[in-house]
Amino acid sequence: MTYELFGILGTVLILIGFLSDSEKRIRIFDMAGSALFVLYGVLIGAYSNILLNGILIIVHIFKLRKIGKKAG
Repeated sequence: MTYELFGILGTVLILIGFLSDSEKRIRIFDMAGSALFVLYGVLIGAYSNILLNGILIIVHIFKLRKIGKKAG
């Protein structure tokens, strides 16, 4: 059950992100949620979960950098 809390918290962060109107905030919350899902995947040995969410983190980093360059 303890491991499950990481997955639940990851889900909550992603859902909070989707409630935001800002693309930057959506990506930040989704990236944090994905990081928790990577941790959860490591703890339970779910390699597909680790792969998917690891790739999502990389995508969010690239998109956030692009957003930052537009603003600056």
